[in-house]
Amino acid sequence: MAQVITRKQFLRGDFRNQRAPIRPPWAYFEDEFVEKCTRCGECISHCPENILTKDKHGFPQVNFSKGECLLCHDCVDHCEVEALSQDLDRAPWNLKARITEQCLIYRGVHCMVCREQCESEAISFTYKAGFPPIPDLNQSLCNGCGACFKPCPGQAIKLSYQYHQKDQNKENAS
Repeated sequence: MAQVITRKQFLRGDFRNQRAPIRPPWAYFEDEFVEKCTRCGECISHCPENILTKDKHGFPQVNFSKGECLLCHDCVDHCEVEALSQDLDRAPWNLKARITEQCLIYRGVHCMVCREQCESEAISFTYKAGFPPIPDLNQSLCNGCGACFKPCPGQAIKLSYQYHQKDQNKENAS
């Protein structure tokens, strides 16, 4: 699948877009978002969960270590320059969670905190006699809200953008 990265990411060798900041939901592609955003901070000040912070250049980014995104539209509603798209008919972003090998399950610890936090029920567990239940994350159900990120005791949840060739020009990608 083709990916869209900015010139800066290319020059820094970030070909998989792993180091790009996570922008607020409904943001445009990184280059267009940075061009439109005036760094006014309105989206940050209106976030009810206080998970929006400024990156090193003053642009808003999501910090899931502070909590989850409610996808409430407050950031979009207060963006006067429309760096966040008002087109609410599409998904807020193509951000998806994944469970890494740091999951406590792989160390023999029975933990299901991520599933308990996931309102979209994207995380389930497969049971096999004599073994801890194995986590399974259904990407099609994951809305990228980050509810599973902060409470994970093993810091095994990672959130990253998923690219689909067909949707590149329509989906949010930071």
